[in-house]
Amino acid sequence: MSQKFLEIEVGPAPWEEECAQVGSDDYAKRSPMECAVYIRQLGRIFGVHAPEVLSFVRRSFPHDFGRYHEVVACMNLAGHALFDESRLPAQWDHVARAELAWLCLSDRYRRLLRDGECEPQDVPALYRLGSFPDFPDHPVAHWLALGFVPIPIGPALAFH
Repeated sequence: MSQKFLEIEVGPAPWEEECAQVGSDDYAKRSPMECAVYIRQLGRIFGVHAPEVLSFVRRSFPHDFGRYHEVVACMNLAGHALFDESRLPAQWDHVARAELAWLCLSDRYRRLLRDGECEPQDVPALYRLGSFPDFPDHPVAHWLALGFVPIPIGPALAFH
């Protein structure tokens, strides 16, 4: 018996947030980053499940001004029981805001290195990571992402 799948477009970002606009100069770079962060936030809300049950993916669709990106919820019947559109976030959570700031700064340092405007040792260790740091779901996360507050090593109960 084959599984039936349902796909629901949930937008490129939380519905009250501004996001990259198709046709803008930075759309091709900014939109995939926003979608990636939104997918991670949706994972924190709905949990991480087997991809055939419930997953969130970025899809590209045709538009008069090129292609646009959306996050799509993909699910089977079991996933449909887990997914509730009313739980889609209106705003970025603290972790997502920190991840967006970290992505922008990491990209900026990569460009500076590529263009020879700085040396590898000039890039703070936080922005040399290959993946997202583990930001707490706390307002201080944004300050951590900007490098104003050092990321604690080990348990940081005050932040959780």
